[in-house]
Amino acid sequence: MFAATCMGYFAIYMFVETVFFSDNIGNNPAEAIRITYSILLLFRYLALLRTKAPELLKAILLVIPLMMLMVAAILGLYLKPLLSLPAAGAILAACAFLMYRSMKPWICYFSICMSVLFSLAYAWPRE
Repeated sequence: MFAATCMGYFAIYMFVETVFFSDNIGNNPAEAIRITYSILLLFRYLALLRTKAPELLKAILLVIPLMMLMVAAILGLYLKPLLSLPAAGAILAACAFLMYRSMKPWICYFSICMSVLFSLAYAWPRE
């Protein structure tokens, strides 16, 4: 799911770059694409929550929108690392609180941990 999501984001990014910004690729609004893609994934997950799908499937599919939201928060505040980690932490805390409040099984908390690991591995600042 992680690889498919990243490939989907890359495909959208490349489409926007080649169609709309082929003359100057530096003007490509990567942040706007990343946030829009994250929000669309989040809405898709919220629609899945209303179905009677198994909790394991819901937990597996939770990793993707949460990971993309945290990546968008970390990369959006890339130049301000003292703000990026608290922003990602706030997203994580809100998700964990909602899981606790709705009494989800332990696998949902495991998927939250996996999304944290994936998002930090993807968006962690490098030299």
